[in-house]
This record gives sequence, C-alpha cells and structure tokens, in this order.
Amino acid sequence: MMDRKFRNCILGVAVGDALGMPAEGLSREDIKQIYGEIRDFYPSPYGDLKPGEWTDDTEQMLLLAESLIETVYFDPENFSEKLKNWFLSTKSRRIGPSSTRAISNLLSGIPWNRAGVHSDTCGAAMRVAPIGLVYHFSLNLVERYAELSARVTHTGSGAISGAVAVAVAIACNVLDFSDEEMLAEVLKRVGGIDSLMADKIKYAYEISDRDSDFAVEKIGNTISALDVVPMAFYCYFAADDFEESVVRAANVGGDADSIAAICGALKGSAGHEIPERWLKGVKDKDLLIEVADKLYDLHVKIVKIA
Repeated sequence: MMDRKFRNCILGVAVGDALGMPAEGLSREDIKQIYGEIRDFYPSPYGDLKPGEWTDDTEQMLLLAESLIETVYFDPENFSEKLKNWFLSTKSRRIGPSSTRAISNLLSGIPWNRAGVHSDTCGAAMRVAPIGLVYHFSLNLVERYAELSARVTHTGSGAISGAVAVAVAIACNVLDFSDEEMLAEVLKRVGGIDSLMADKIKYAYEISDRDSDFAVEKIGNTISALDVVPMAFYCYFAADDFEESVVRAANVGGDADSIAAICGALKGSAGHEIPERWLKGVKDKDLLIEVADKLYDLHVKIVKIA
C-alpha cells in the first residue's frame, strides 16, 4: 500500500499540474466562460503545451526526486546543479520569477546558500513532494529538508513555510494520520516559521464545506505560497476523492496549475485513486511511475541502513 501512495503522489502532482495548466492566470469567471468546468485535459491557450502535458511544477519535482535518488540524503549542491542544467536546456516559458532569478544567481557563480531570493512565491512548495515521501519516517527530517530545498531558490518565510507544510502533510498521509492529526502536525511545524501560513491553512480546513468562490475570496489564488498552499489544502479537505478535489483546484483560477499539483500530491499521498482517464492522458506516465518506485526503493534502503 505504501508504494501505491508513492506512485499516486508523484502521479498526482503531474495530473493536477496538467489539469490546471490551461487555467493558469485565468480568473474563476474566465474559466467558467471558456471551459464551463475543467474536468479533463485541455491544451494550453497559449499554444505551448498539449492536453495532458505538465509545466515546470512537475519538472522541478522530478529534478528534486532525481537528486534524492542520486544522493540518498538531500544535497543542496547536487540539487542546485540539476536546476542549472535544467534551466539551460528547458523550453518551458512558465518558470516563475523567483526561481528564474535564483537559478540565474546560481549560474553566475553565487553559492546555493546565497542564491535564493527573498520571495514568498510557491516554487518551493510545488516541487517538495519527494521529500515528504522518502523521509516520512522522521517528520523532523522532512521539515529540515523541506526548508533547505526551499532556500536554494526562495528565502521568504511564506515560501519556506509552504514547502514545509506540503512535505509534512504528505509524510503524515503516508503514515496514515487522520486529516485532523495531519493538520495539527502541519500547524505545529509551520506556525514557528510563518504564523500567517499556519492561520490560513487552519482557516482552509474550517471553510472546507464552503464553495470555491467563497474560498477564493477569503484565501486568494495568486502565485504567493501564502495563497497557493492554503488553497491546495482547502481543495484537499473539501472533497472525499481525488477527482473532485483536483477538479476543484483546477477551477479556482489564478495559479491553478500549482494549486492543483499540490492538491494532487496531497490526495495521492493519502492513497486516493486517480481516475484512469487521467492516467491514460497524462504525459510520461511510465516515467512518473518509475521515479515513484525509485523513491520508494530509496526510502526502504534508508530505513534498512538506519
């Protein structure tokens, strides 16, 4: 069952990312007018991505996964090198402003511990899922590695707390915590980093019985981690199954691809099954499964060594 959670989490990032991709930057009203409701994959309205293709959210998640598989424990130097190589080779036009500046700093020779920019955008939170999966046996280690992985590109407390929140939630889900137990653990660890993040995640849980329009008005859907992460938690808590949670996330507008990617990771790590039509349509499904299985094998290896 645990290896299934690894697969569903990694696939969940990509499926959510691809589902939310065409809605990135649109308002709730725009989405309703153009799509009615997004329940399946659509091409990018900008012509850069086909249905089922994902953005830099999934690309950076895979970079982090590959780095962990190579180094066993998180090595910011190795991860920084992967970010640089990817940045030079990618054709993506969707890389966030903070990540772009930070990776440019790395390319200019600035060391990883000084290259990150003081920003609260969500780049660190959207990619952090592999850390929550591999090191779930130690929530302290998950918290520490999530923070370190964020600092390579983002040094704002909102960005760091967002990465910690997502990684810890995934670890708790793998450990079969109830939603309430997971929430308590997340709030405990995030509150000391950024109290606003903790307050908004708590509020997301409290309003999870309200509709998406209300949530967007109260939480927000901008590229800030202080909006994206609580909104992803809202969508996670608001529905029982994977499909309805991620559909809700893809339709909230704003940074919809990141919100849906994080929601997909959270839902997948809790063991919820992904609809077969999405698995058939998502880009590079076999690669995603292979990476998830390698992360699971890495986890088993670490536990045996410990």
